[in-house]
Amino acid sequence: MELAIRNGIVFNGKEIIGKTNIYVREGKIVEVSREDHSAKMEIDAKDMFVMPGLIDAHIHLSGIKGGSLLKIMFEKPEYRVLRAAKWLEKLLLAGFTTVRDCGETVSLALKRALNDGIIGGPKVIAAGKPITQTFGHGELSHDVPLEFSKTMSFSEFCDGMESCIHAARKVLRDGADFIKIFATGGVLSQRDRPEHPQLSYEEIRAIVNEAEKVNTYVAAHAHGDRGARIAIEAGVKTLEHGTLLKDETLKLMKEKNVTLTPTLTIQELIFKYGKQIGVDEWGLQKITSVRENIANVVRKAKEYGVTIISGTDLGFETGLEEIDMGKNWMETVLLVERGGLSPIEALRASTYNAAMAIGINAGVIEIGKDADIIIINGDPTLNVREISKITHVVKNGKLTVENKSIKG
Repeated sequence: MELAIRNGIVFNGKEIIGKTNIYVREGKIVEVSREDHSAKMEIDAKDMFVMPGLIDAHIHLSGIKGGSLLKIMFEKPEYRVLRAAKWLEKLLLAGFTTVRDCGETVSLALKRALNDGIIGGPKVIAAGKPITQTFGHGELSHDVPLEFSKTMSFSEFCDGMESCIHAARKVLRDGADFIKIFATGGVLSQRDRPEHPQLSYEEIRAIVNEAEKVNTYVAAHAHGDRGARIAIEAGVKTLEHGTLLKDETLKLMKEKNVTLTPTLTIQELIFKYGKQIGVDEWGLQKITSVRENIANVVRKAKEYGVTIISGTDLGFETGLEEIDMGKNWMETVLLVERGGLSPIEALRASTYNAAMAIGINAGVIEIGKDADIIIINGDPTLNVREISKITHVVKNGKLTVENKSIKG
C-alpha cells in the first residue's frame, strides 16, 4: 500500500461506518477495513473524523475582489486568473478536493493549469461561459449598449433555437465540461427579476440535446418556479438556487431525478454584508425575498426526496471573517442551520450527493473511488461547524495538506 489512514471514525459519504482503516494505491481506495497492512506512508487519525473531500458544486472562480460583478467586464482576465489561483490554494486548505465552476471563462485556464501541474488546488469541473438570452441574467448590467455587453460580458448570448445550438456548441468547443444556462432572472443582474422565466422550452431543449450528444449535461440557474419548471421539463440535470419553487415543481424534480443546489451561502452573504462589500444596488433590493423563501424550499425538497447538493455560489473575495472564499464549508453549516438538514444529510450533500450529480469518481470512501479524503479534528455530526477543523487533505491519493500547510 502507498498510504494508510488508520484508526479514524469514518463517514464514507453516505453513513458513519465507525473506526476503520483506509488503504490507497495509485490514487485509488483499494481497501476499507479493520485489517492492518503496512504502507509507505501512514496517517494516524485516532480520535479524529475521516470523510471524503468536500465538494463545492456551484462556485465562480472569477478572481474578483468585492461584491460588484461588473468588475468582470473591466478587470483584465490575466490578473483575475492569478487571484483565482490563490483561491484554489485556500479551497484545498479548507478541505475541498473538487469544485464545479458554474460559469466563468478563466476557470477553463485554471482547469488546464491544474491538470498540467502548474498550480495546485482542487479538481475543477468547468462550464466556461454560461448561456444567456438577450436581456437575461448573464448580462449583469442592462444599461450598457448591447454590443458592448456581448463583447465584455462573461456569458454567451443566444436567442432562438438555432442561436442556442450555436452557443452550446461554442462553449463545448471552448472546453466546457458541462453547460450552464440562465433559465430565470436573478439577484445580481440589473433589471430582470428572479421570478422572470428566461429562455423558452424549445431553446433549452436544443441546448440539452447538444450536451447529451457529447455525454454531458445542463445545469440551470433558476429562482422562479415557472422558469425552473420549463428547464426541468426540457431536461436539465441540476437546478441551481430554486429559491421560489412550489411543491409541484419539487415533486417533478424528484420524478425526473433533478438535483437542487440551494446556494444558501451567497444569499446569506448578500443579505448580511452586501452593502459592506459593494454589491450593486439592484442586488441589495432583490435579495430579501429569495433569502426568506429558500429555507422553506430546502425543507420541502427534503420532504419530497429531492437530492440536495452543496454549492456556495461564491464568486468574489470578501475579506470577511464569516463568509469568504476558503470558508466554503459555510454552505454545509447553513444547510443545517437554515435548511433544516441533519448534520449527516448536510455532509452527504457536500460529498456523495454532489459527486453523483456532477459525475466524478469521488465523494465516497469505497473501493475503486478516487482517494480524495479529509481528516477533521472534531466531529461535524455533533457540531456541524467543526467541519472547518481540517488537519489533513488527501487528493488523488497524495497527502497535499497537513496541519493547515500545503505539502511541497
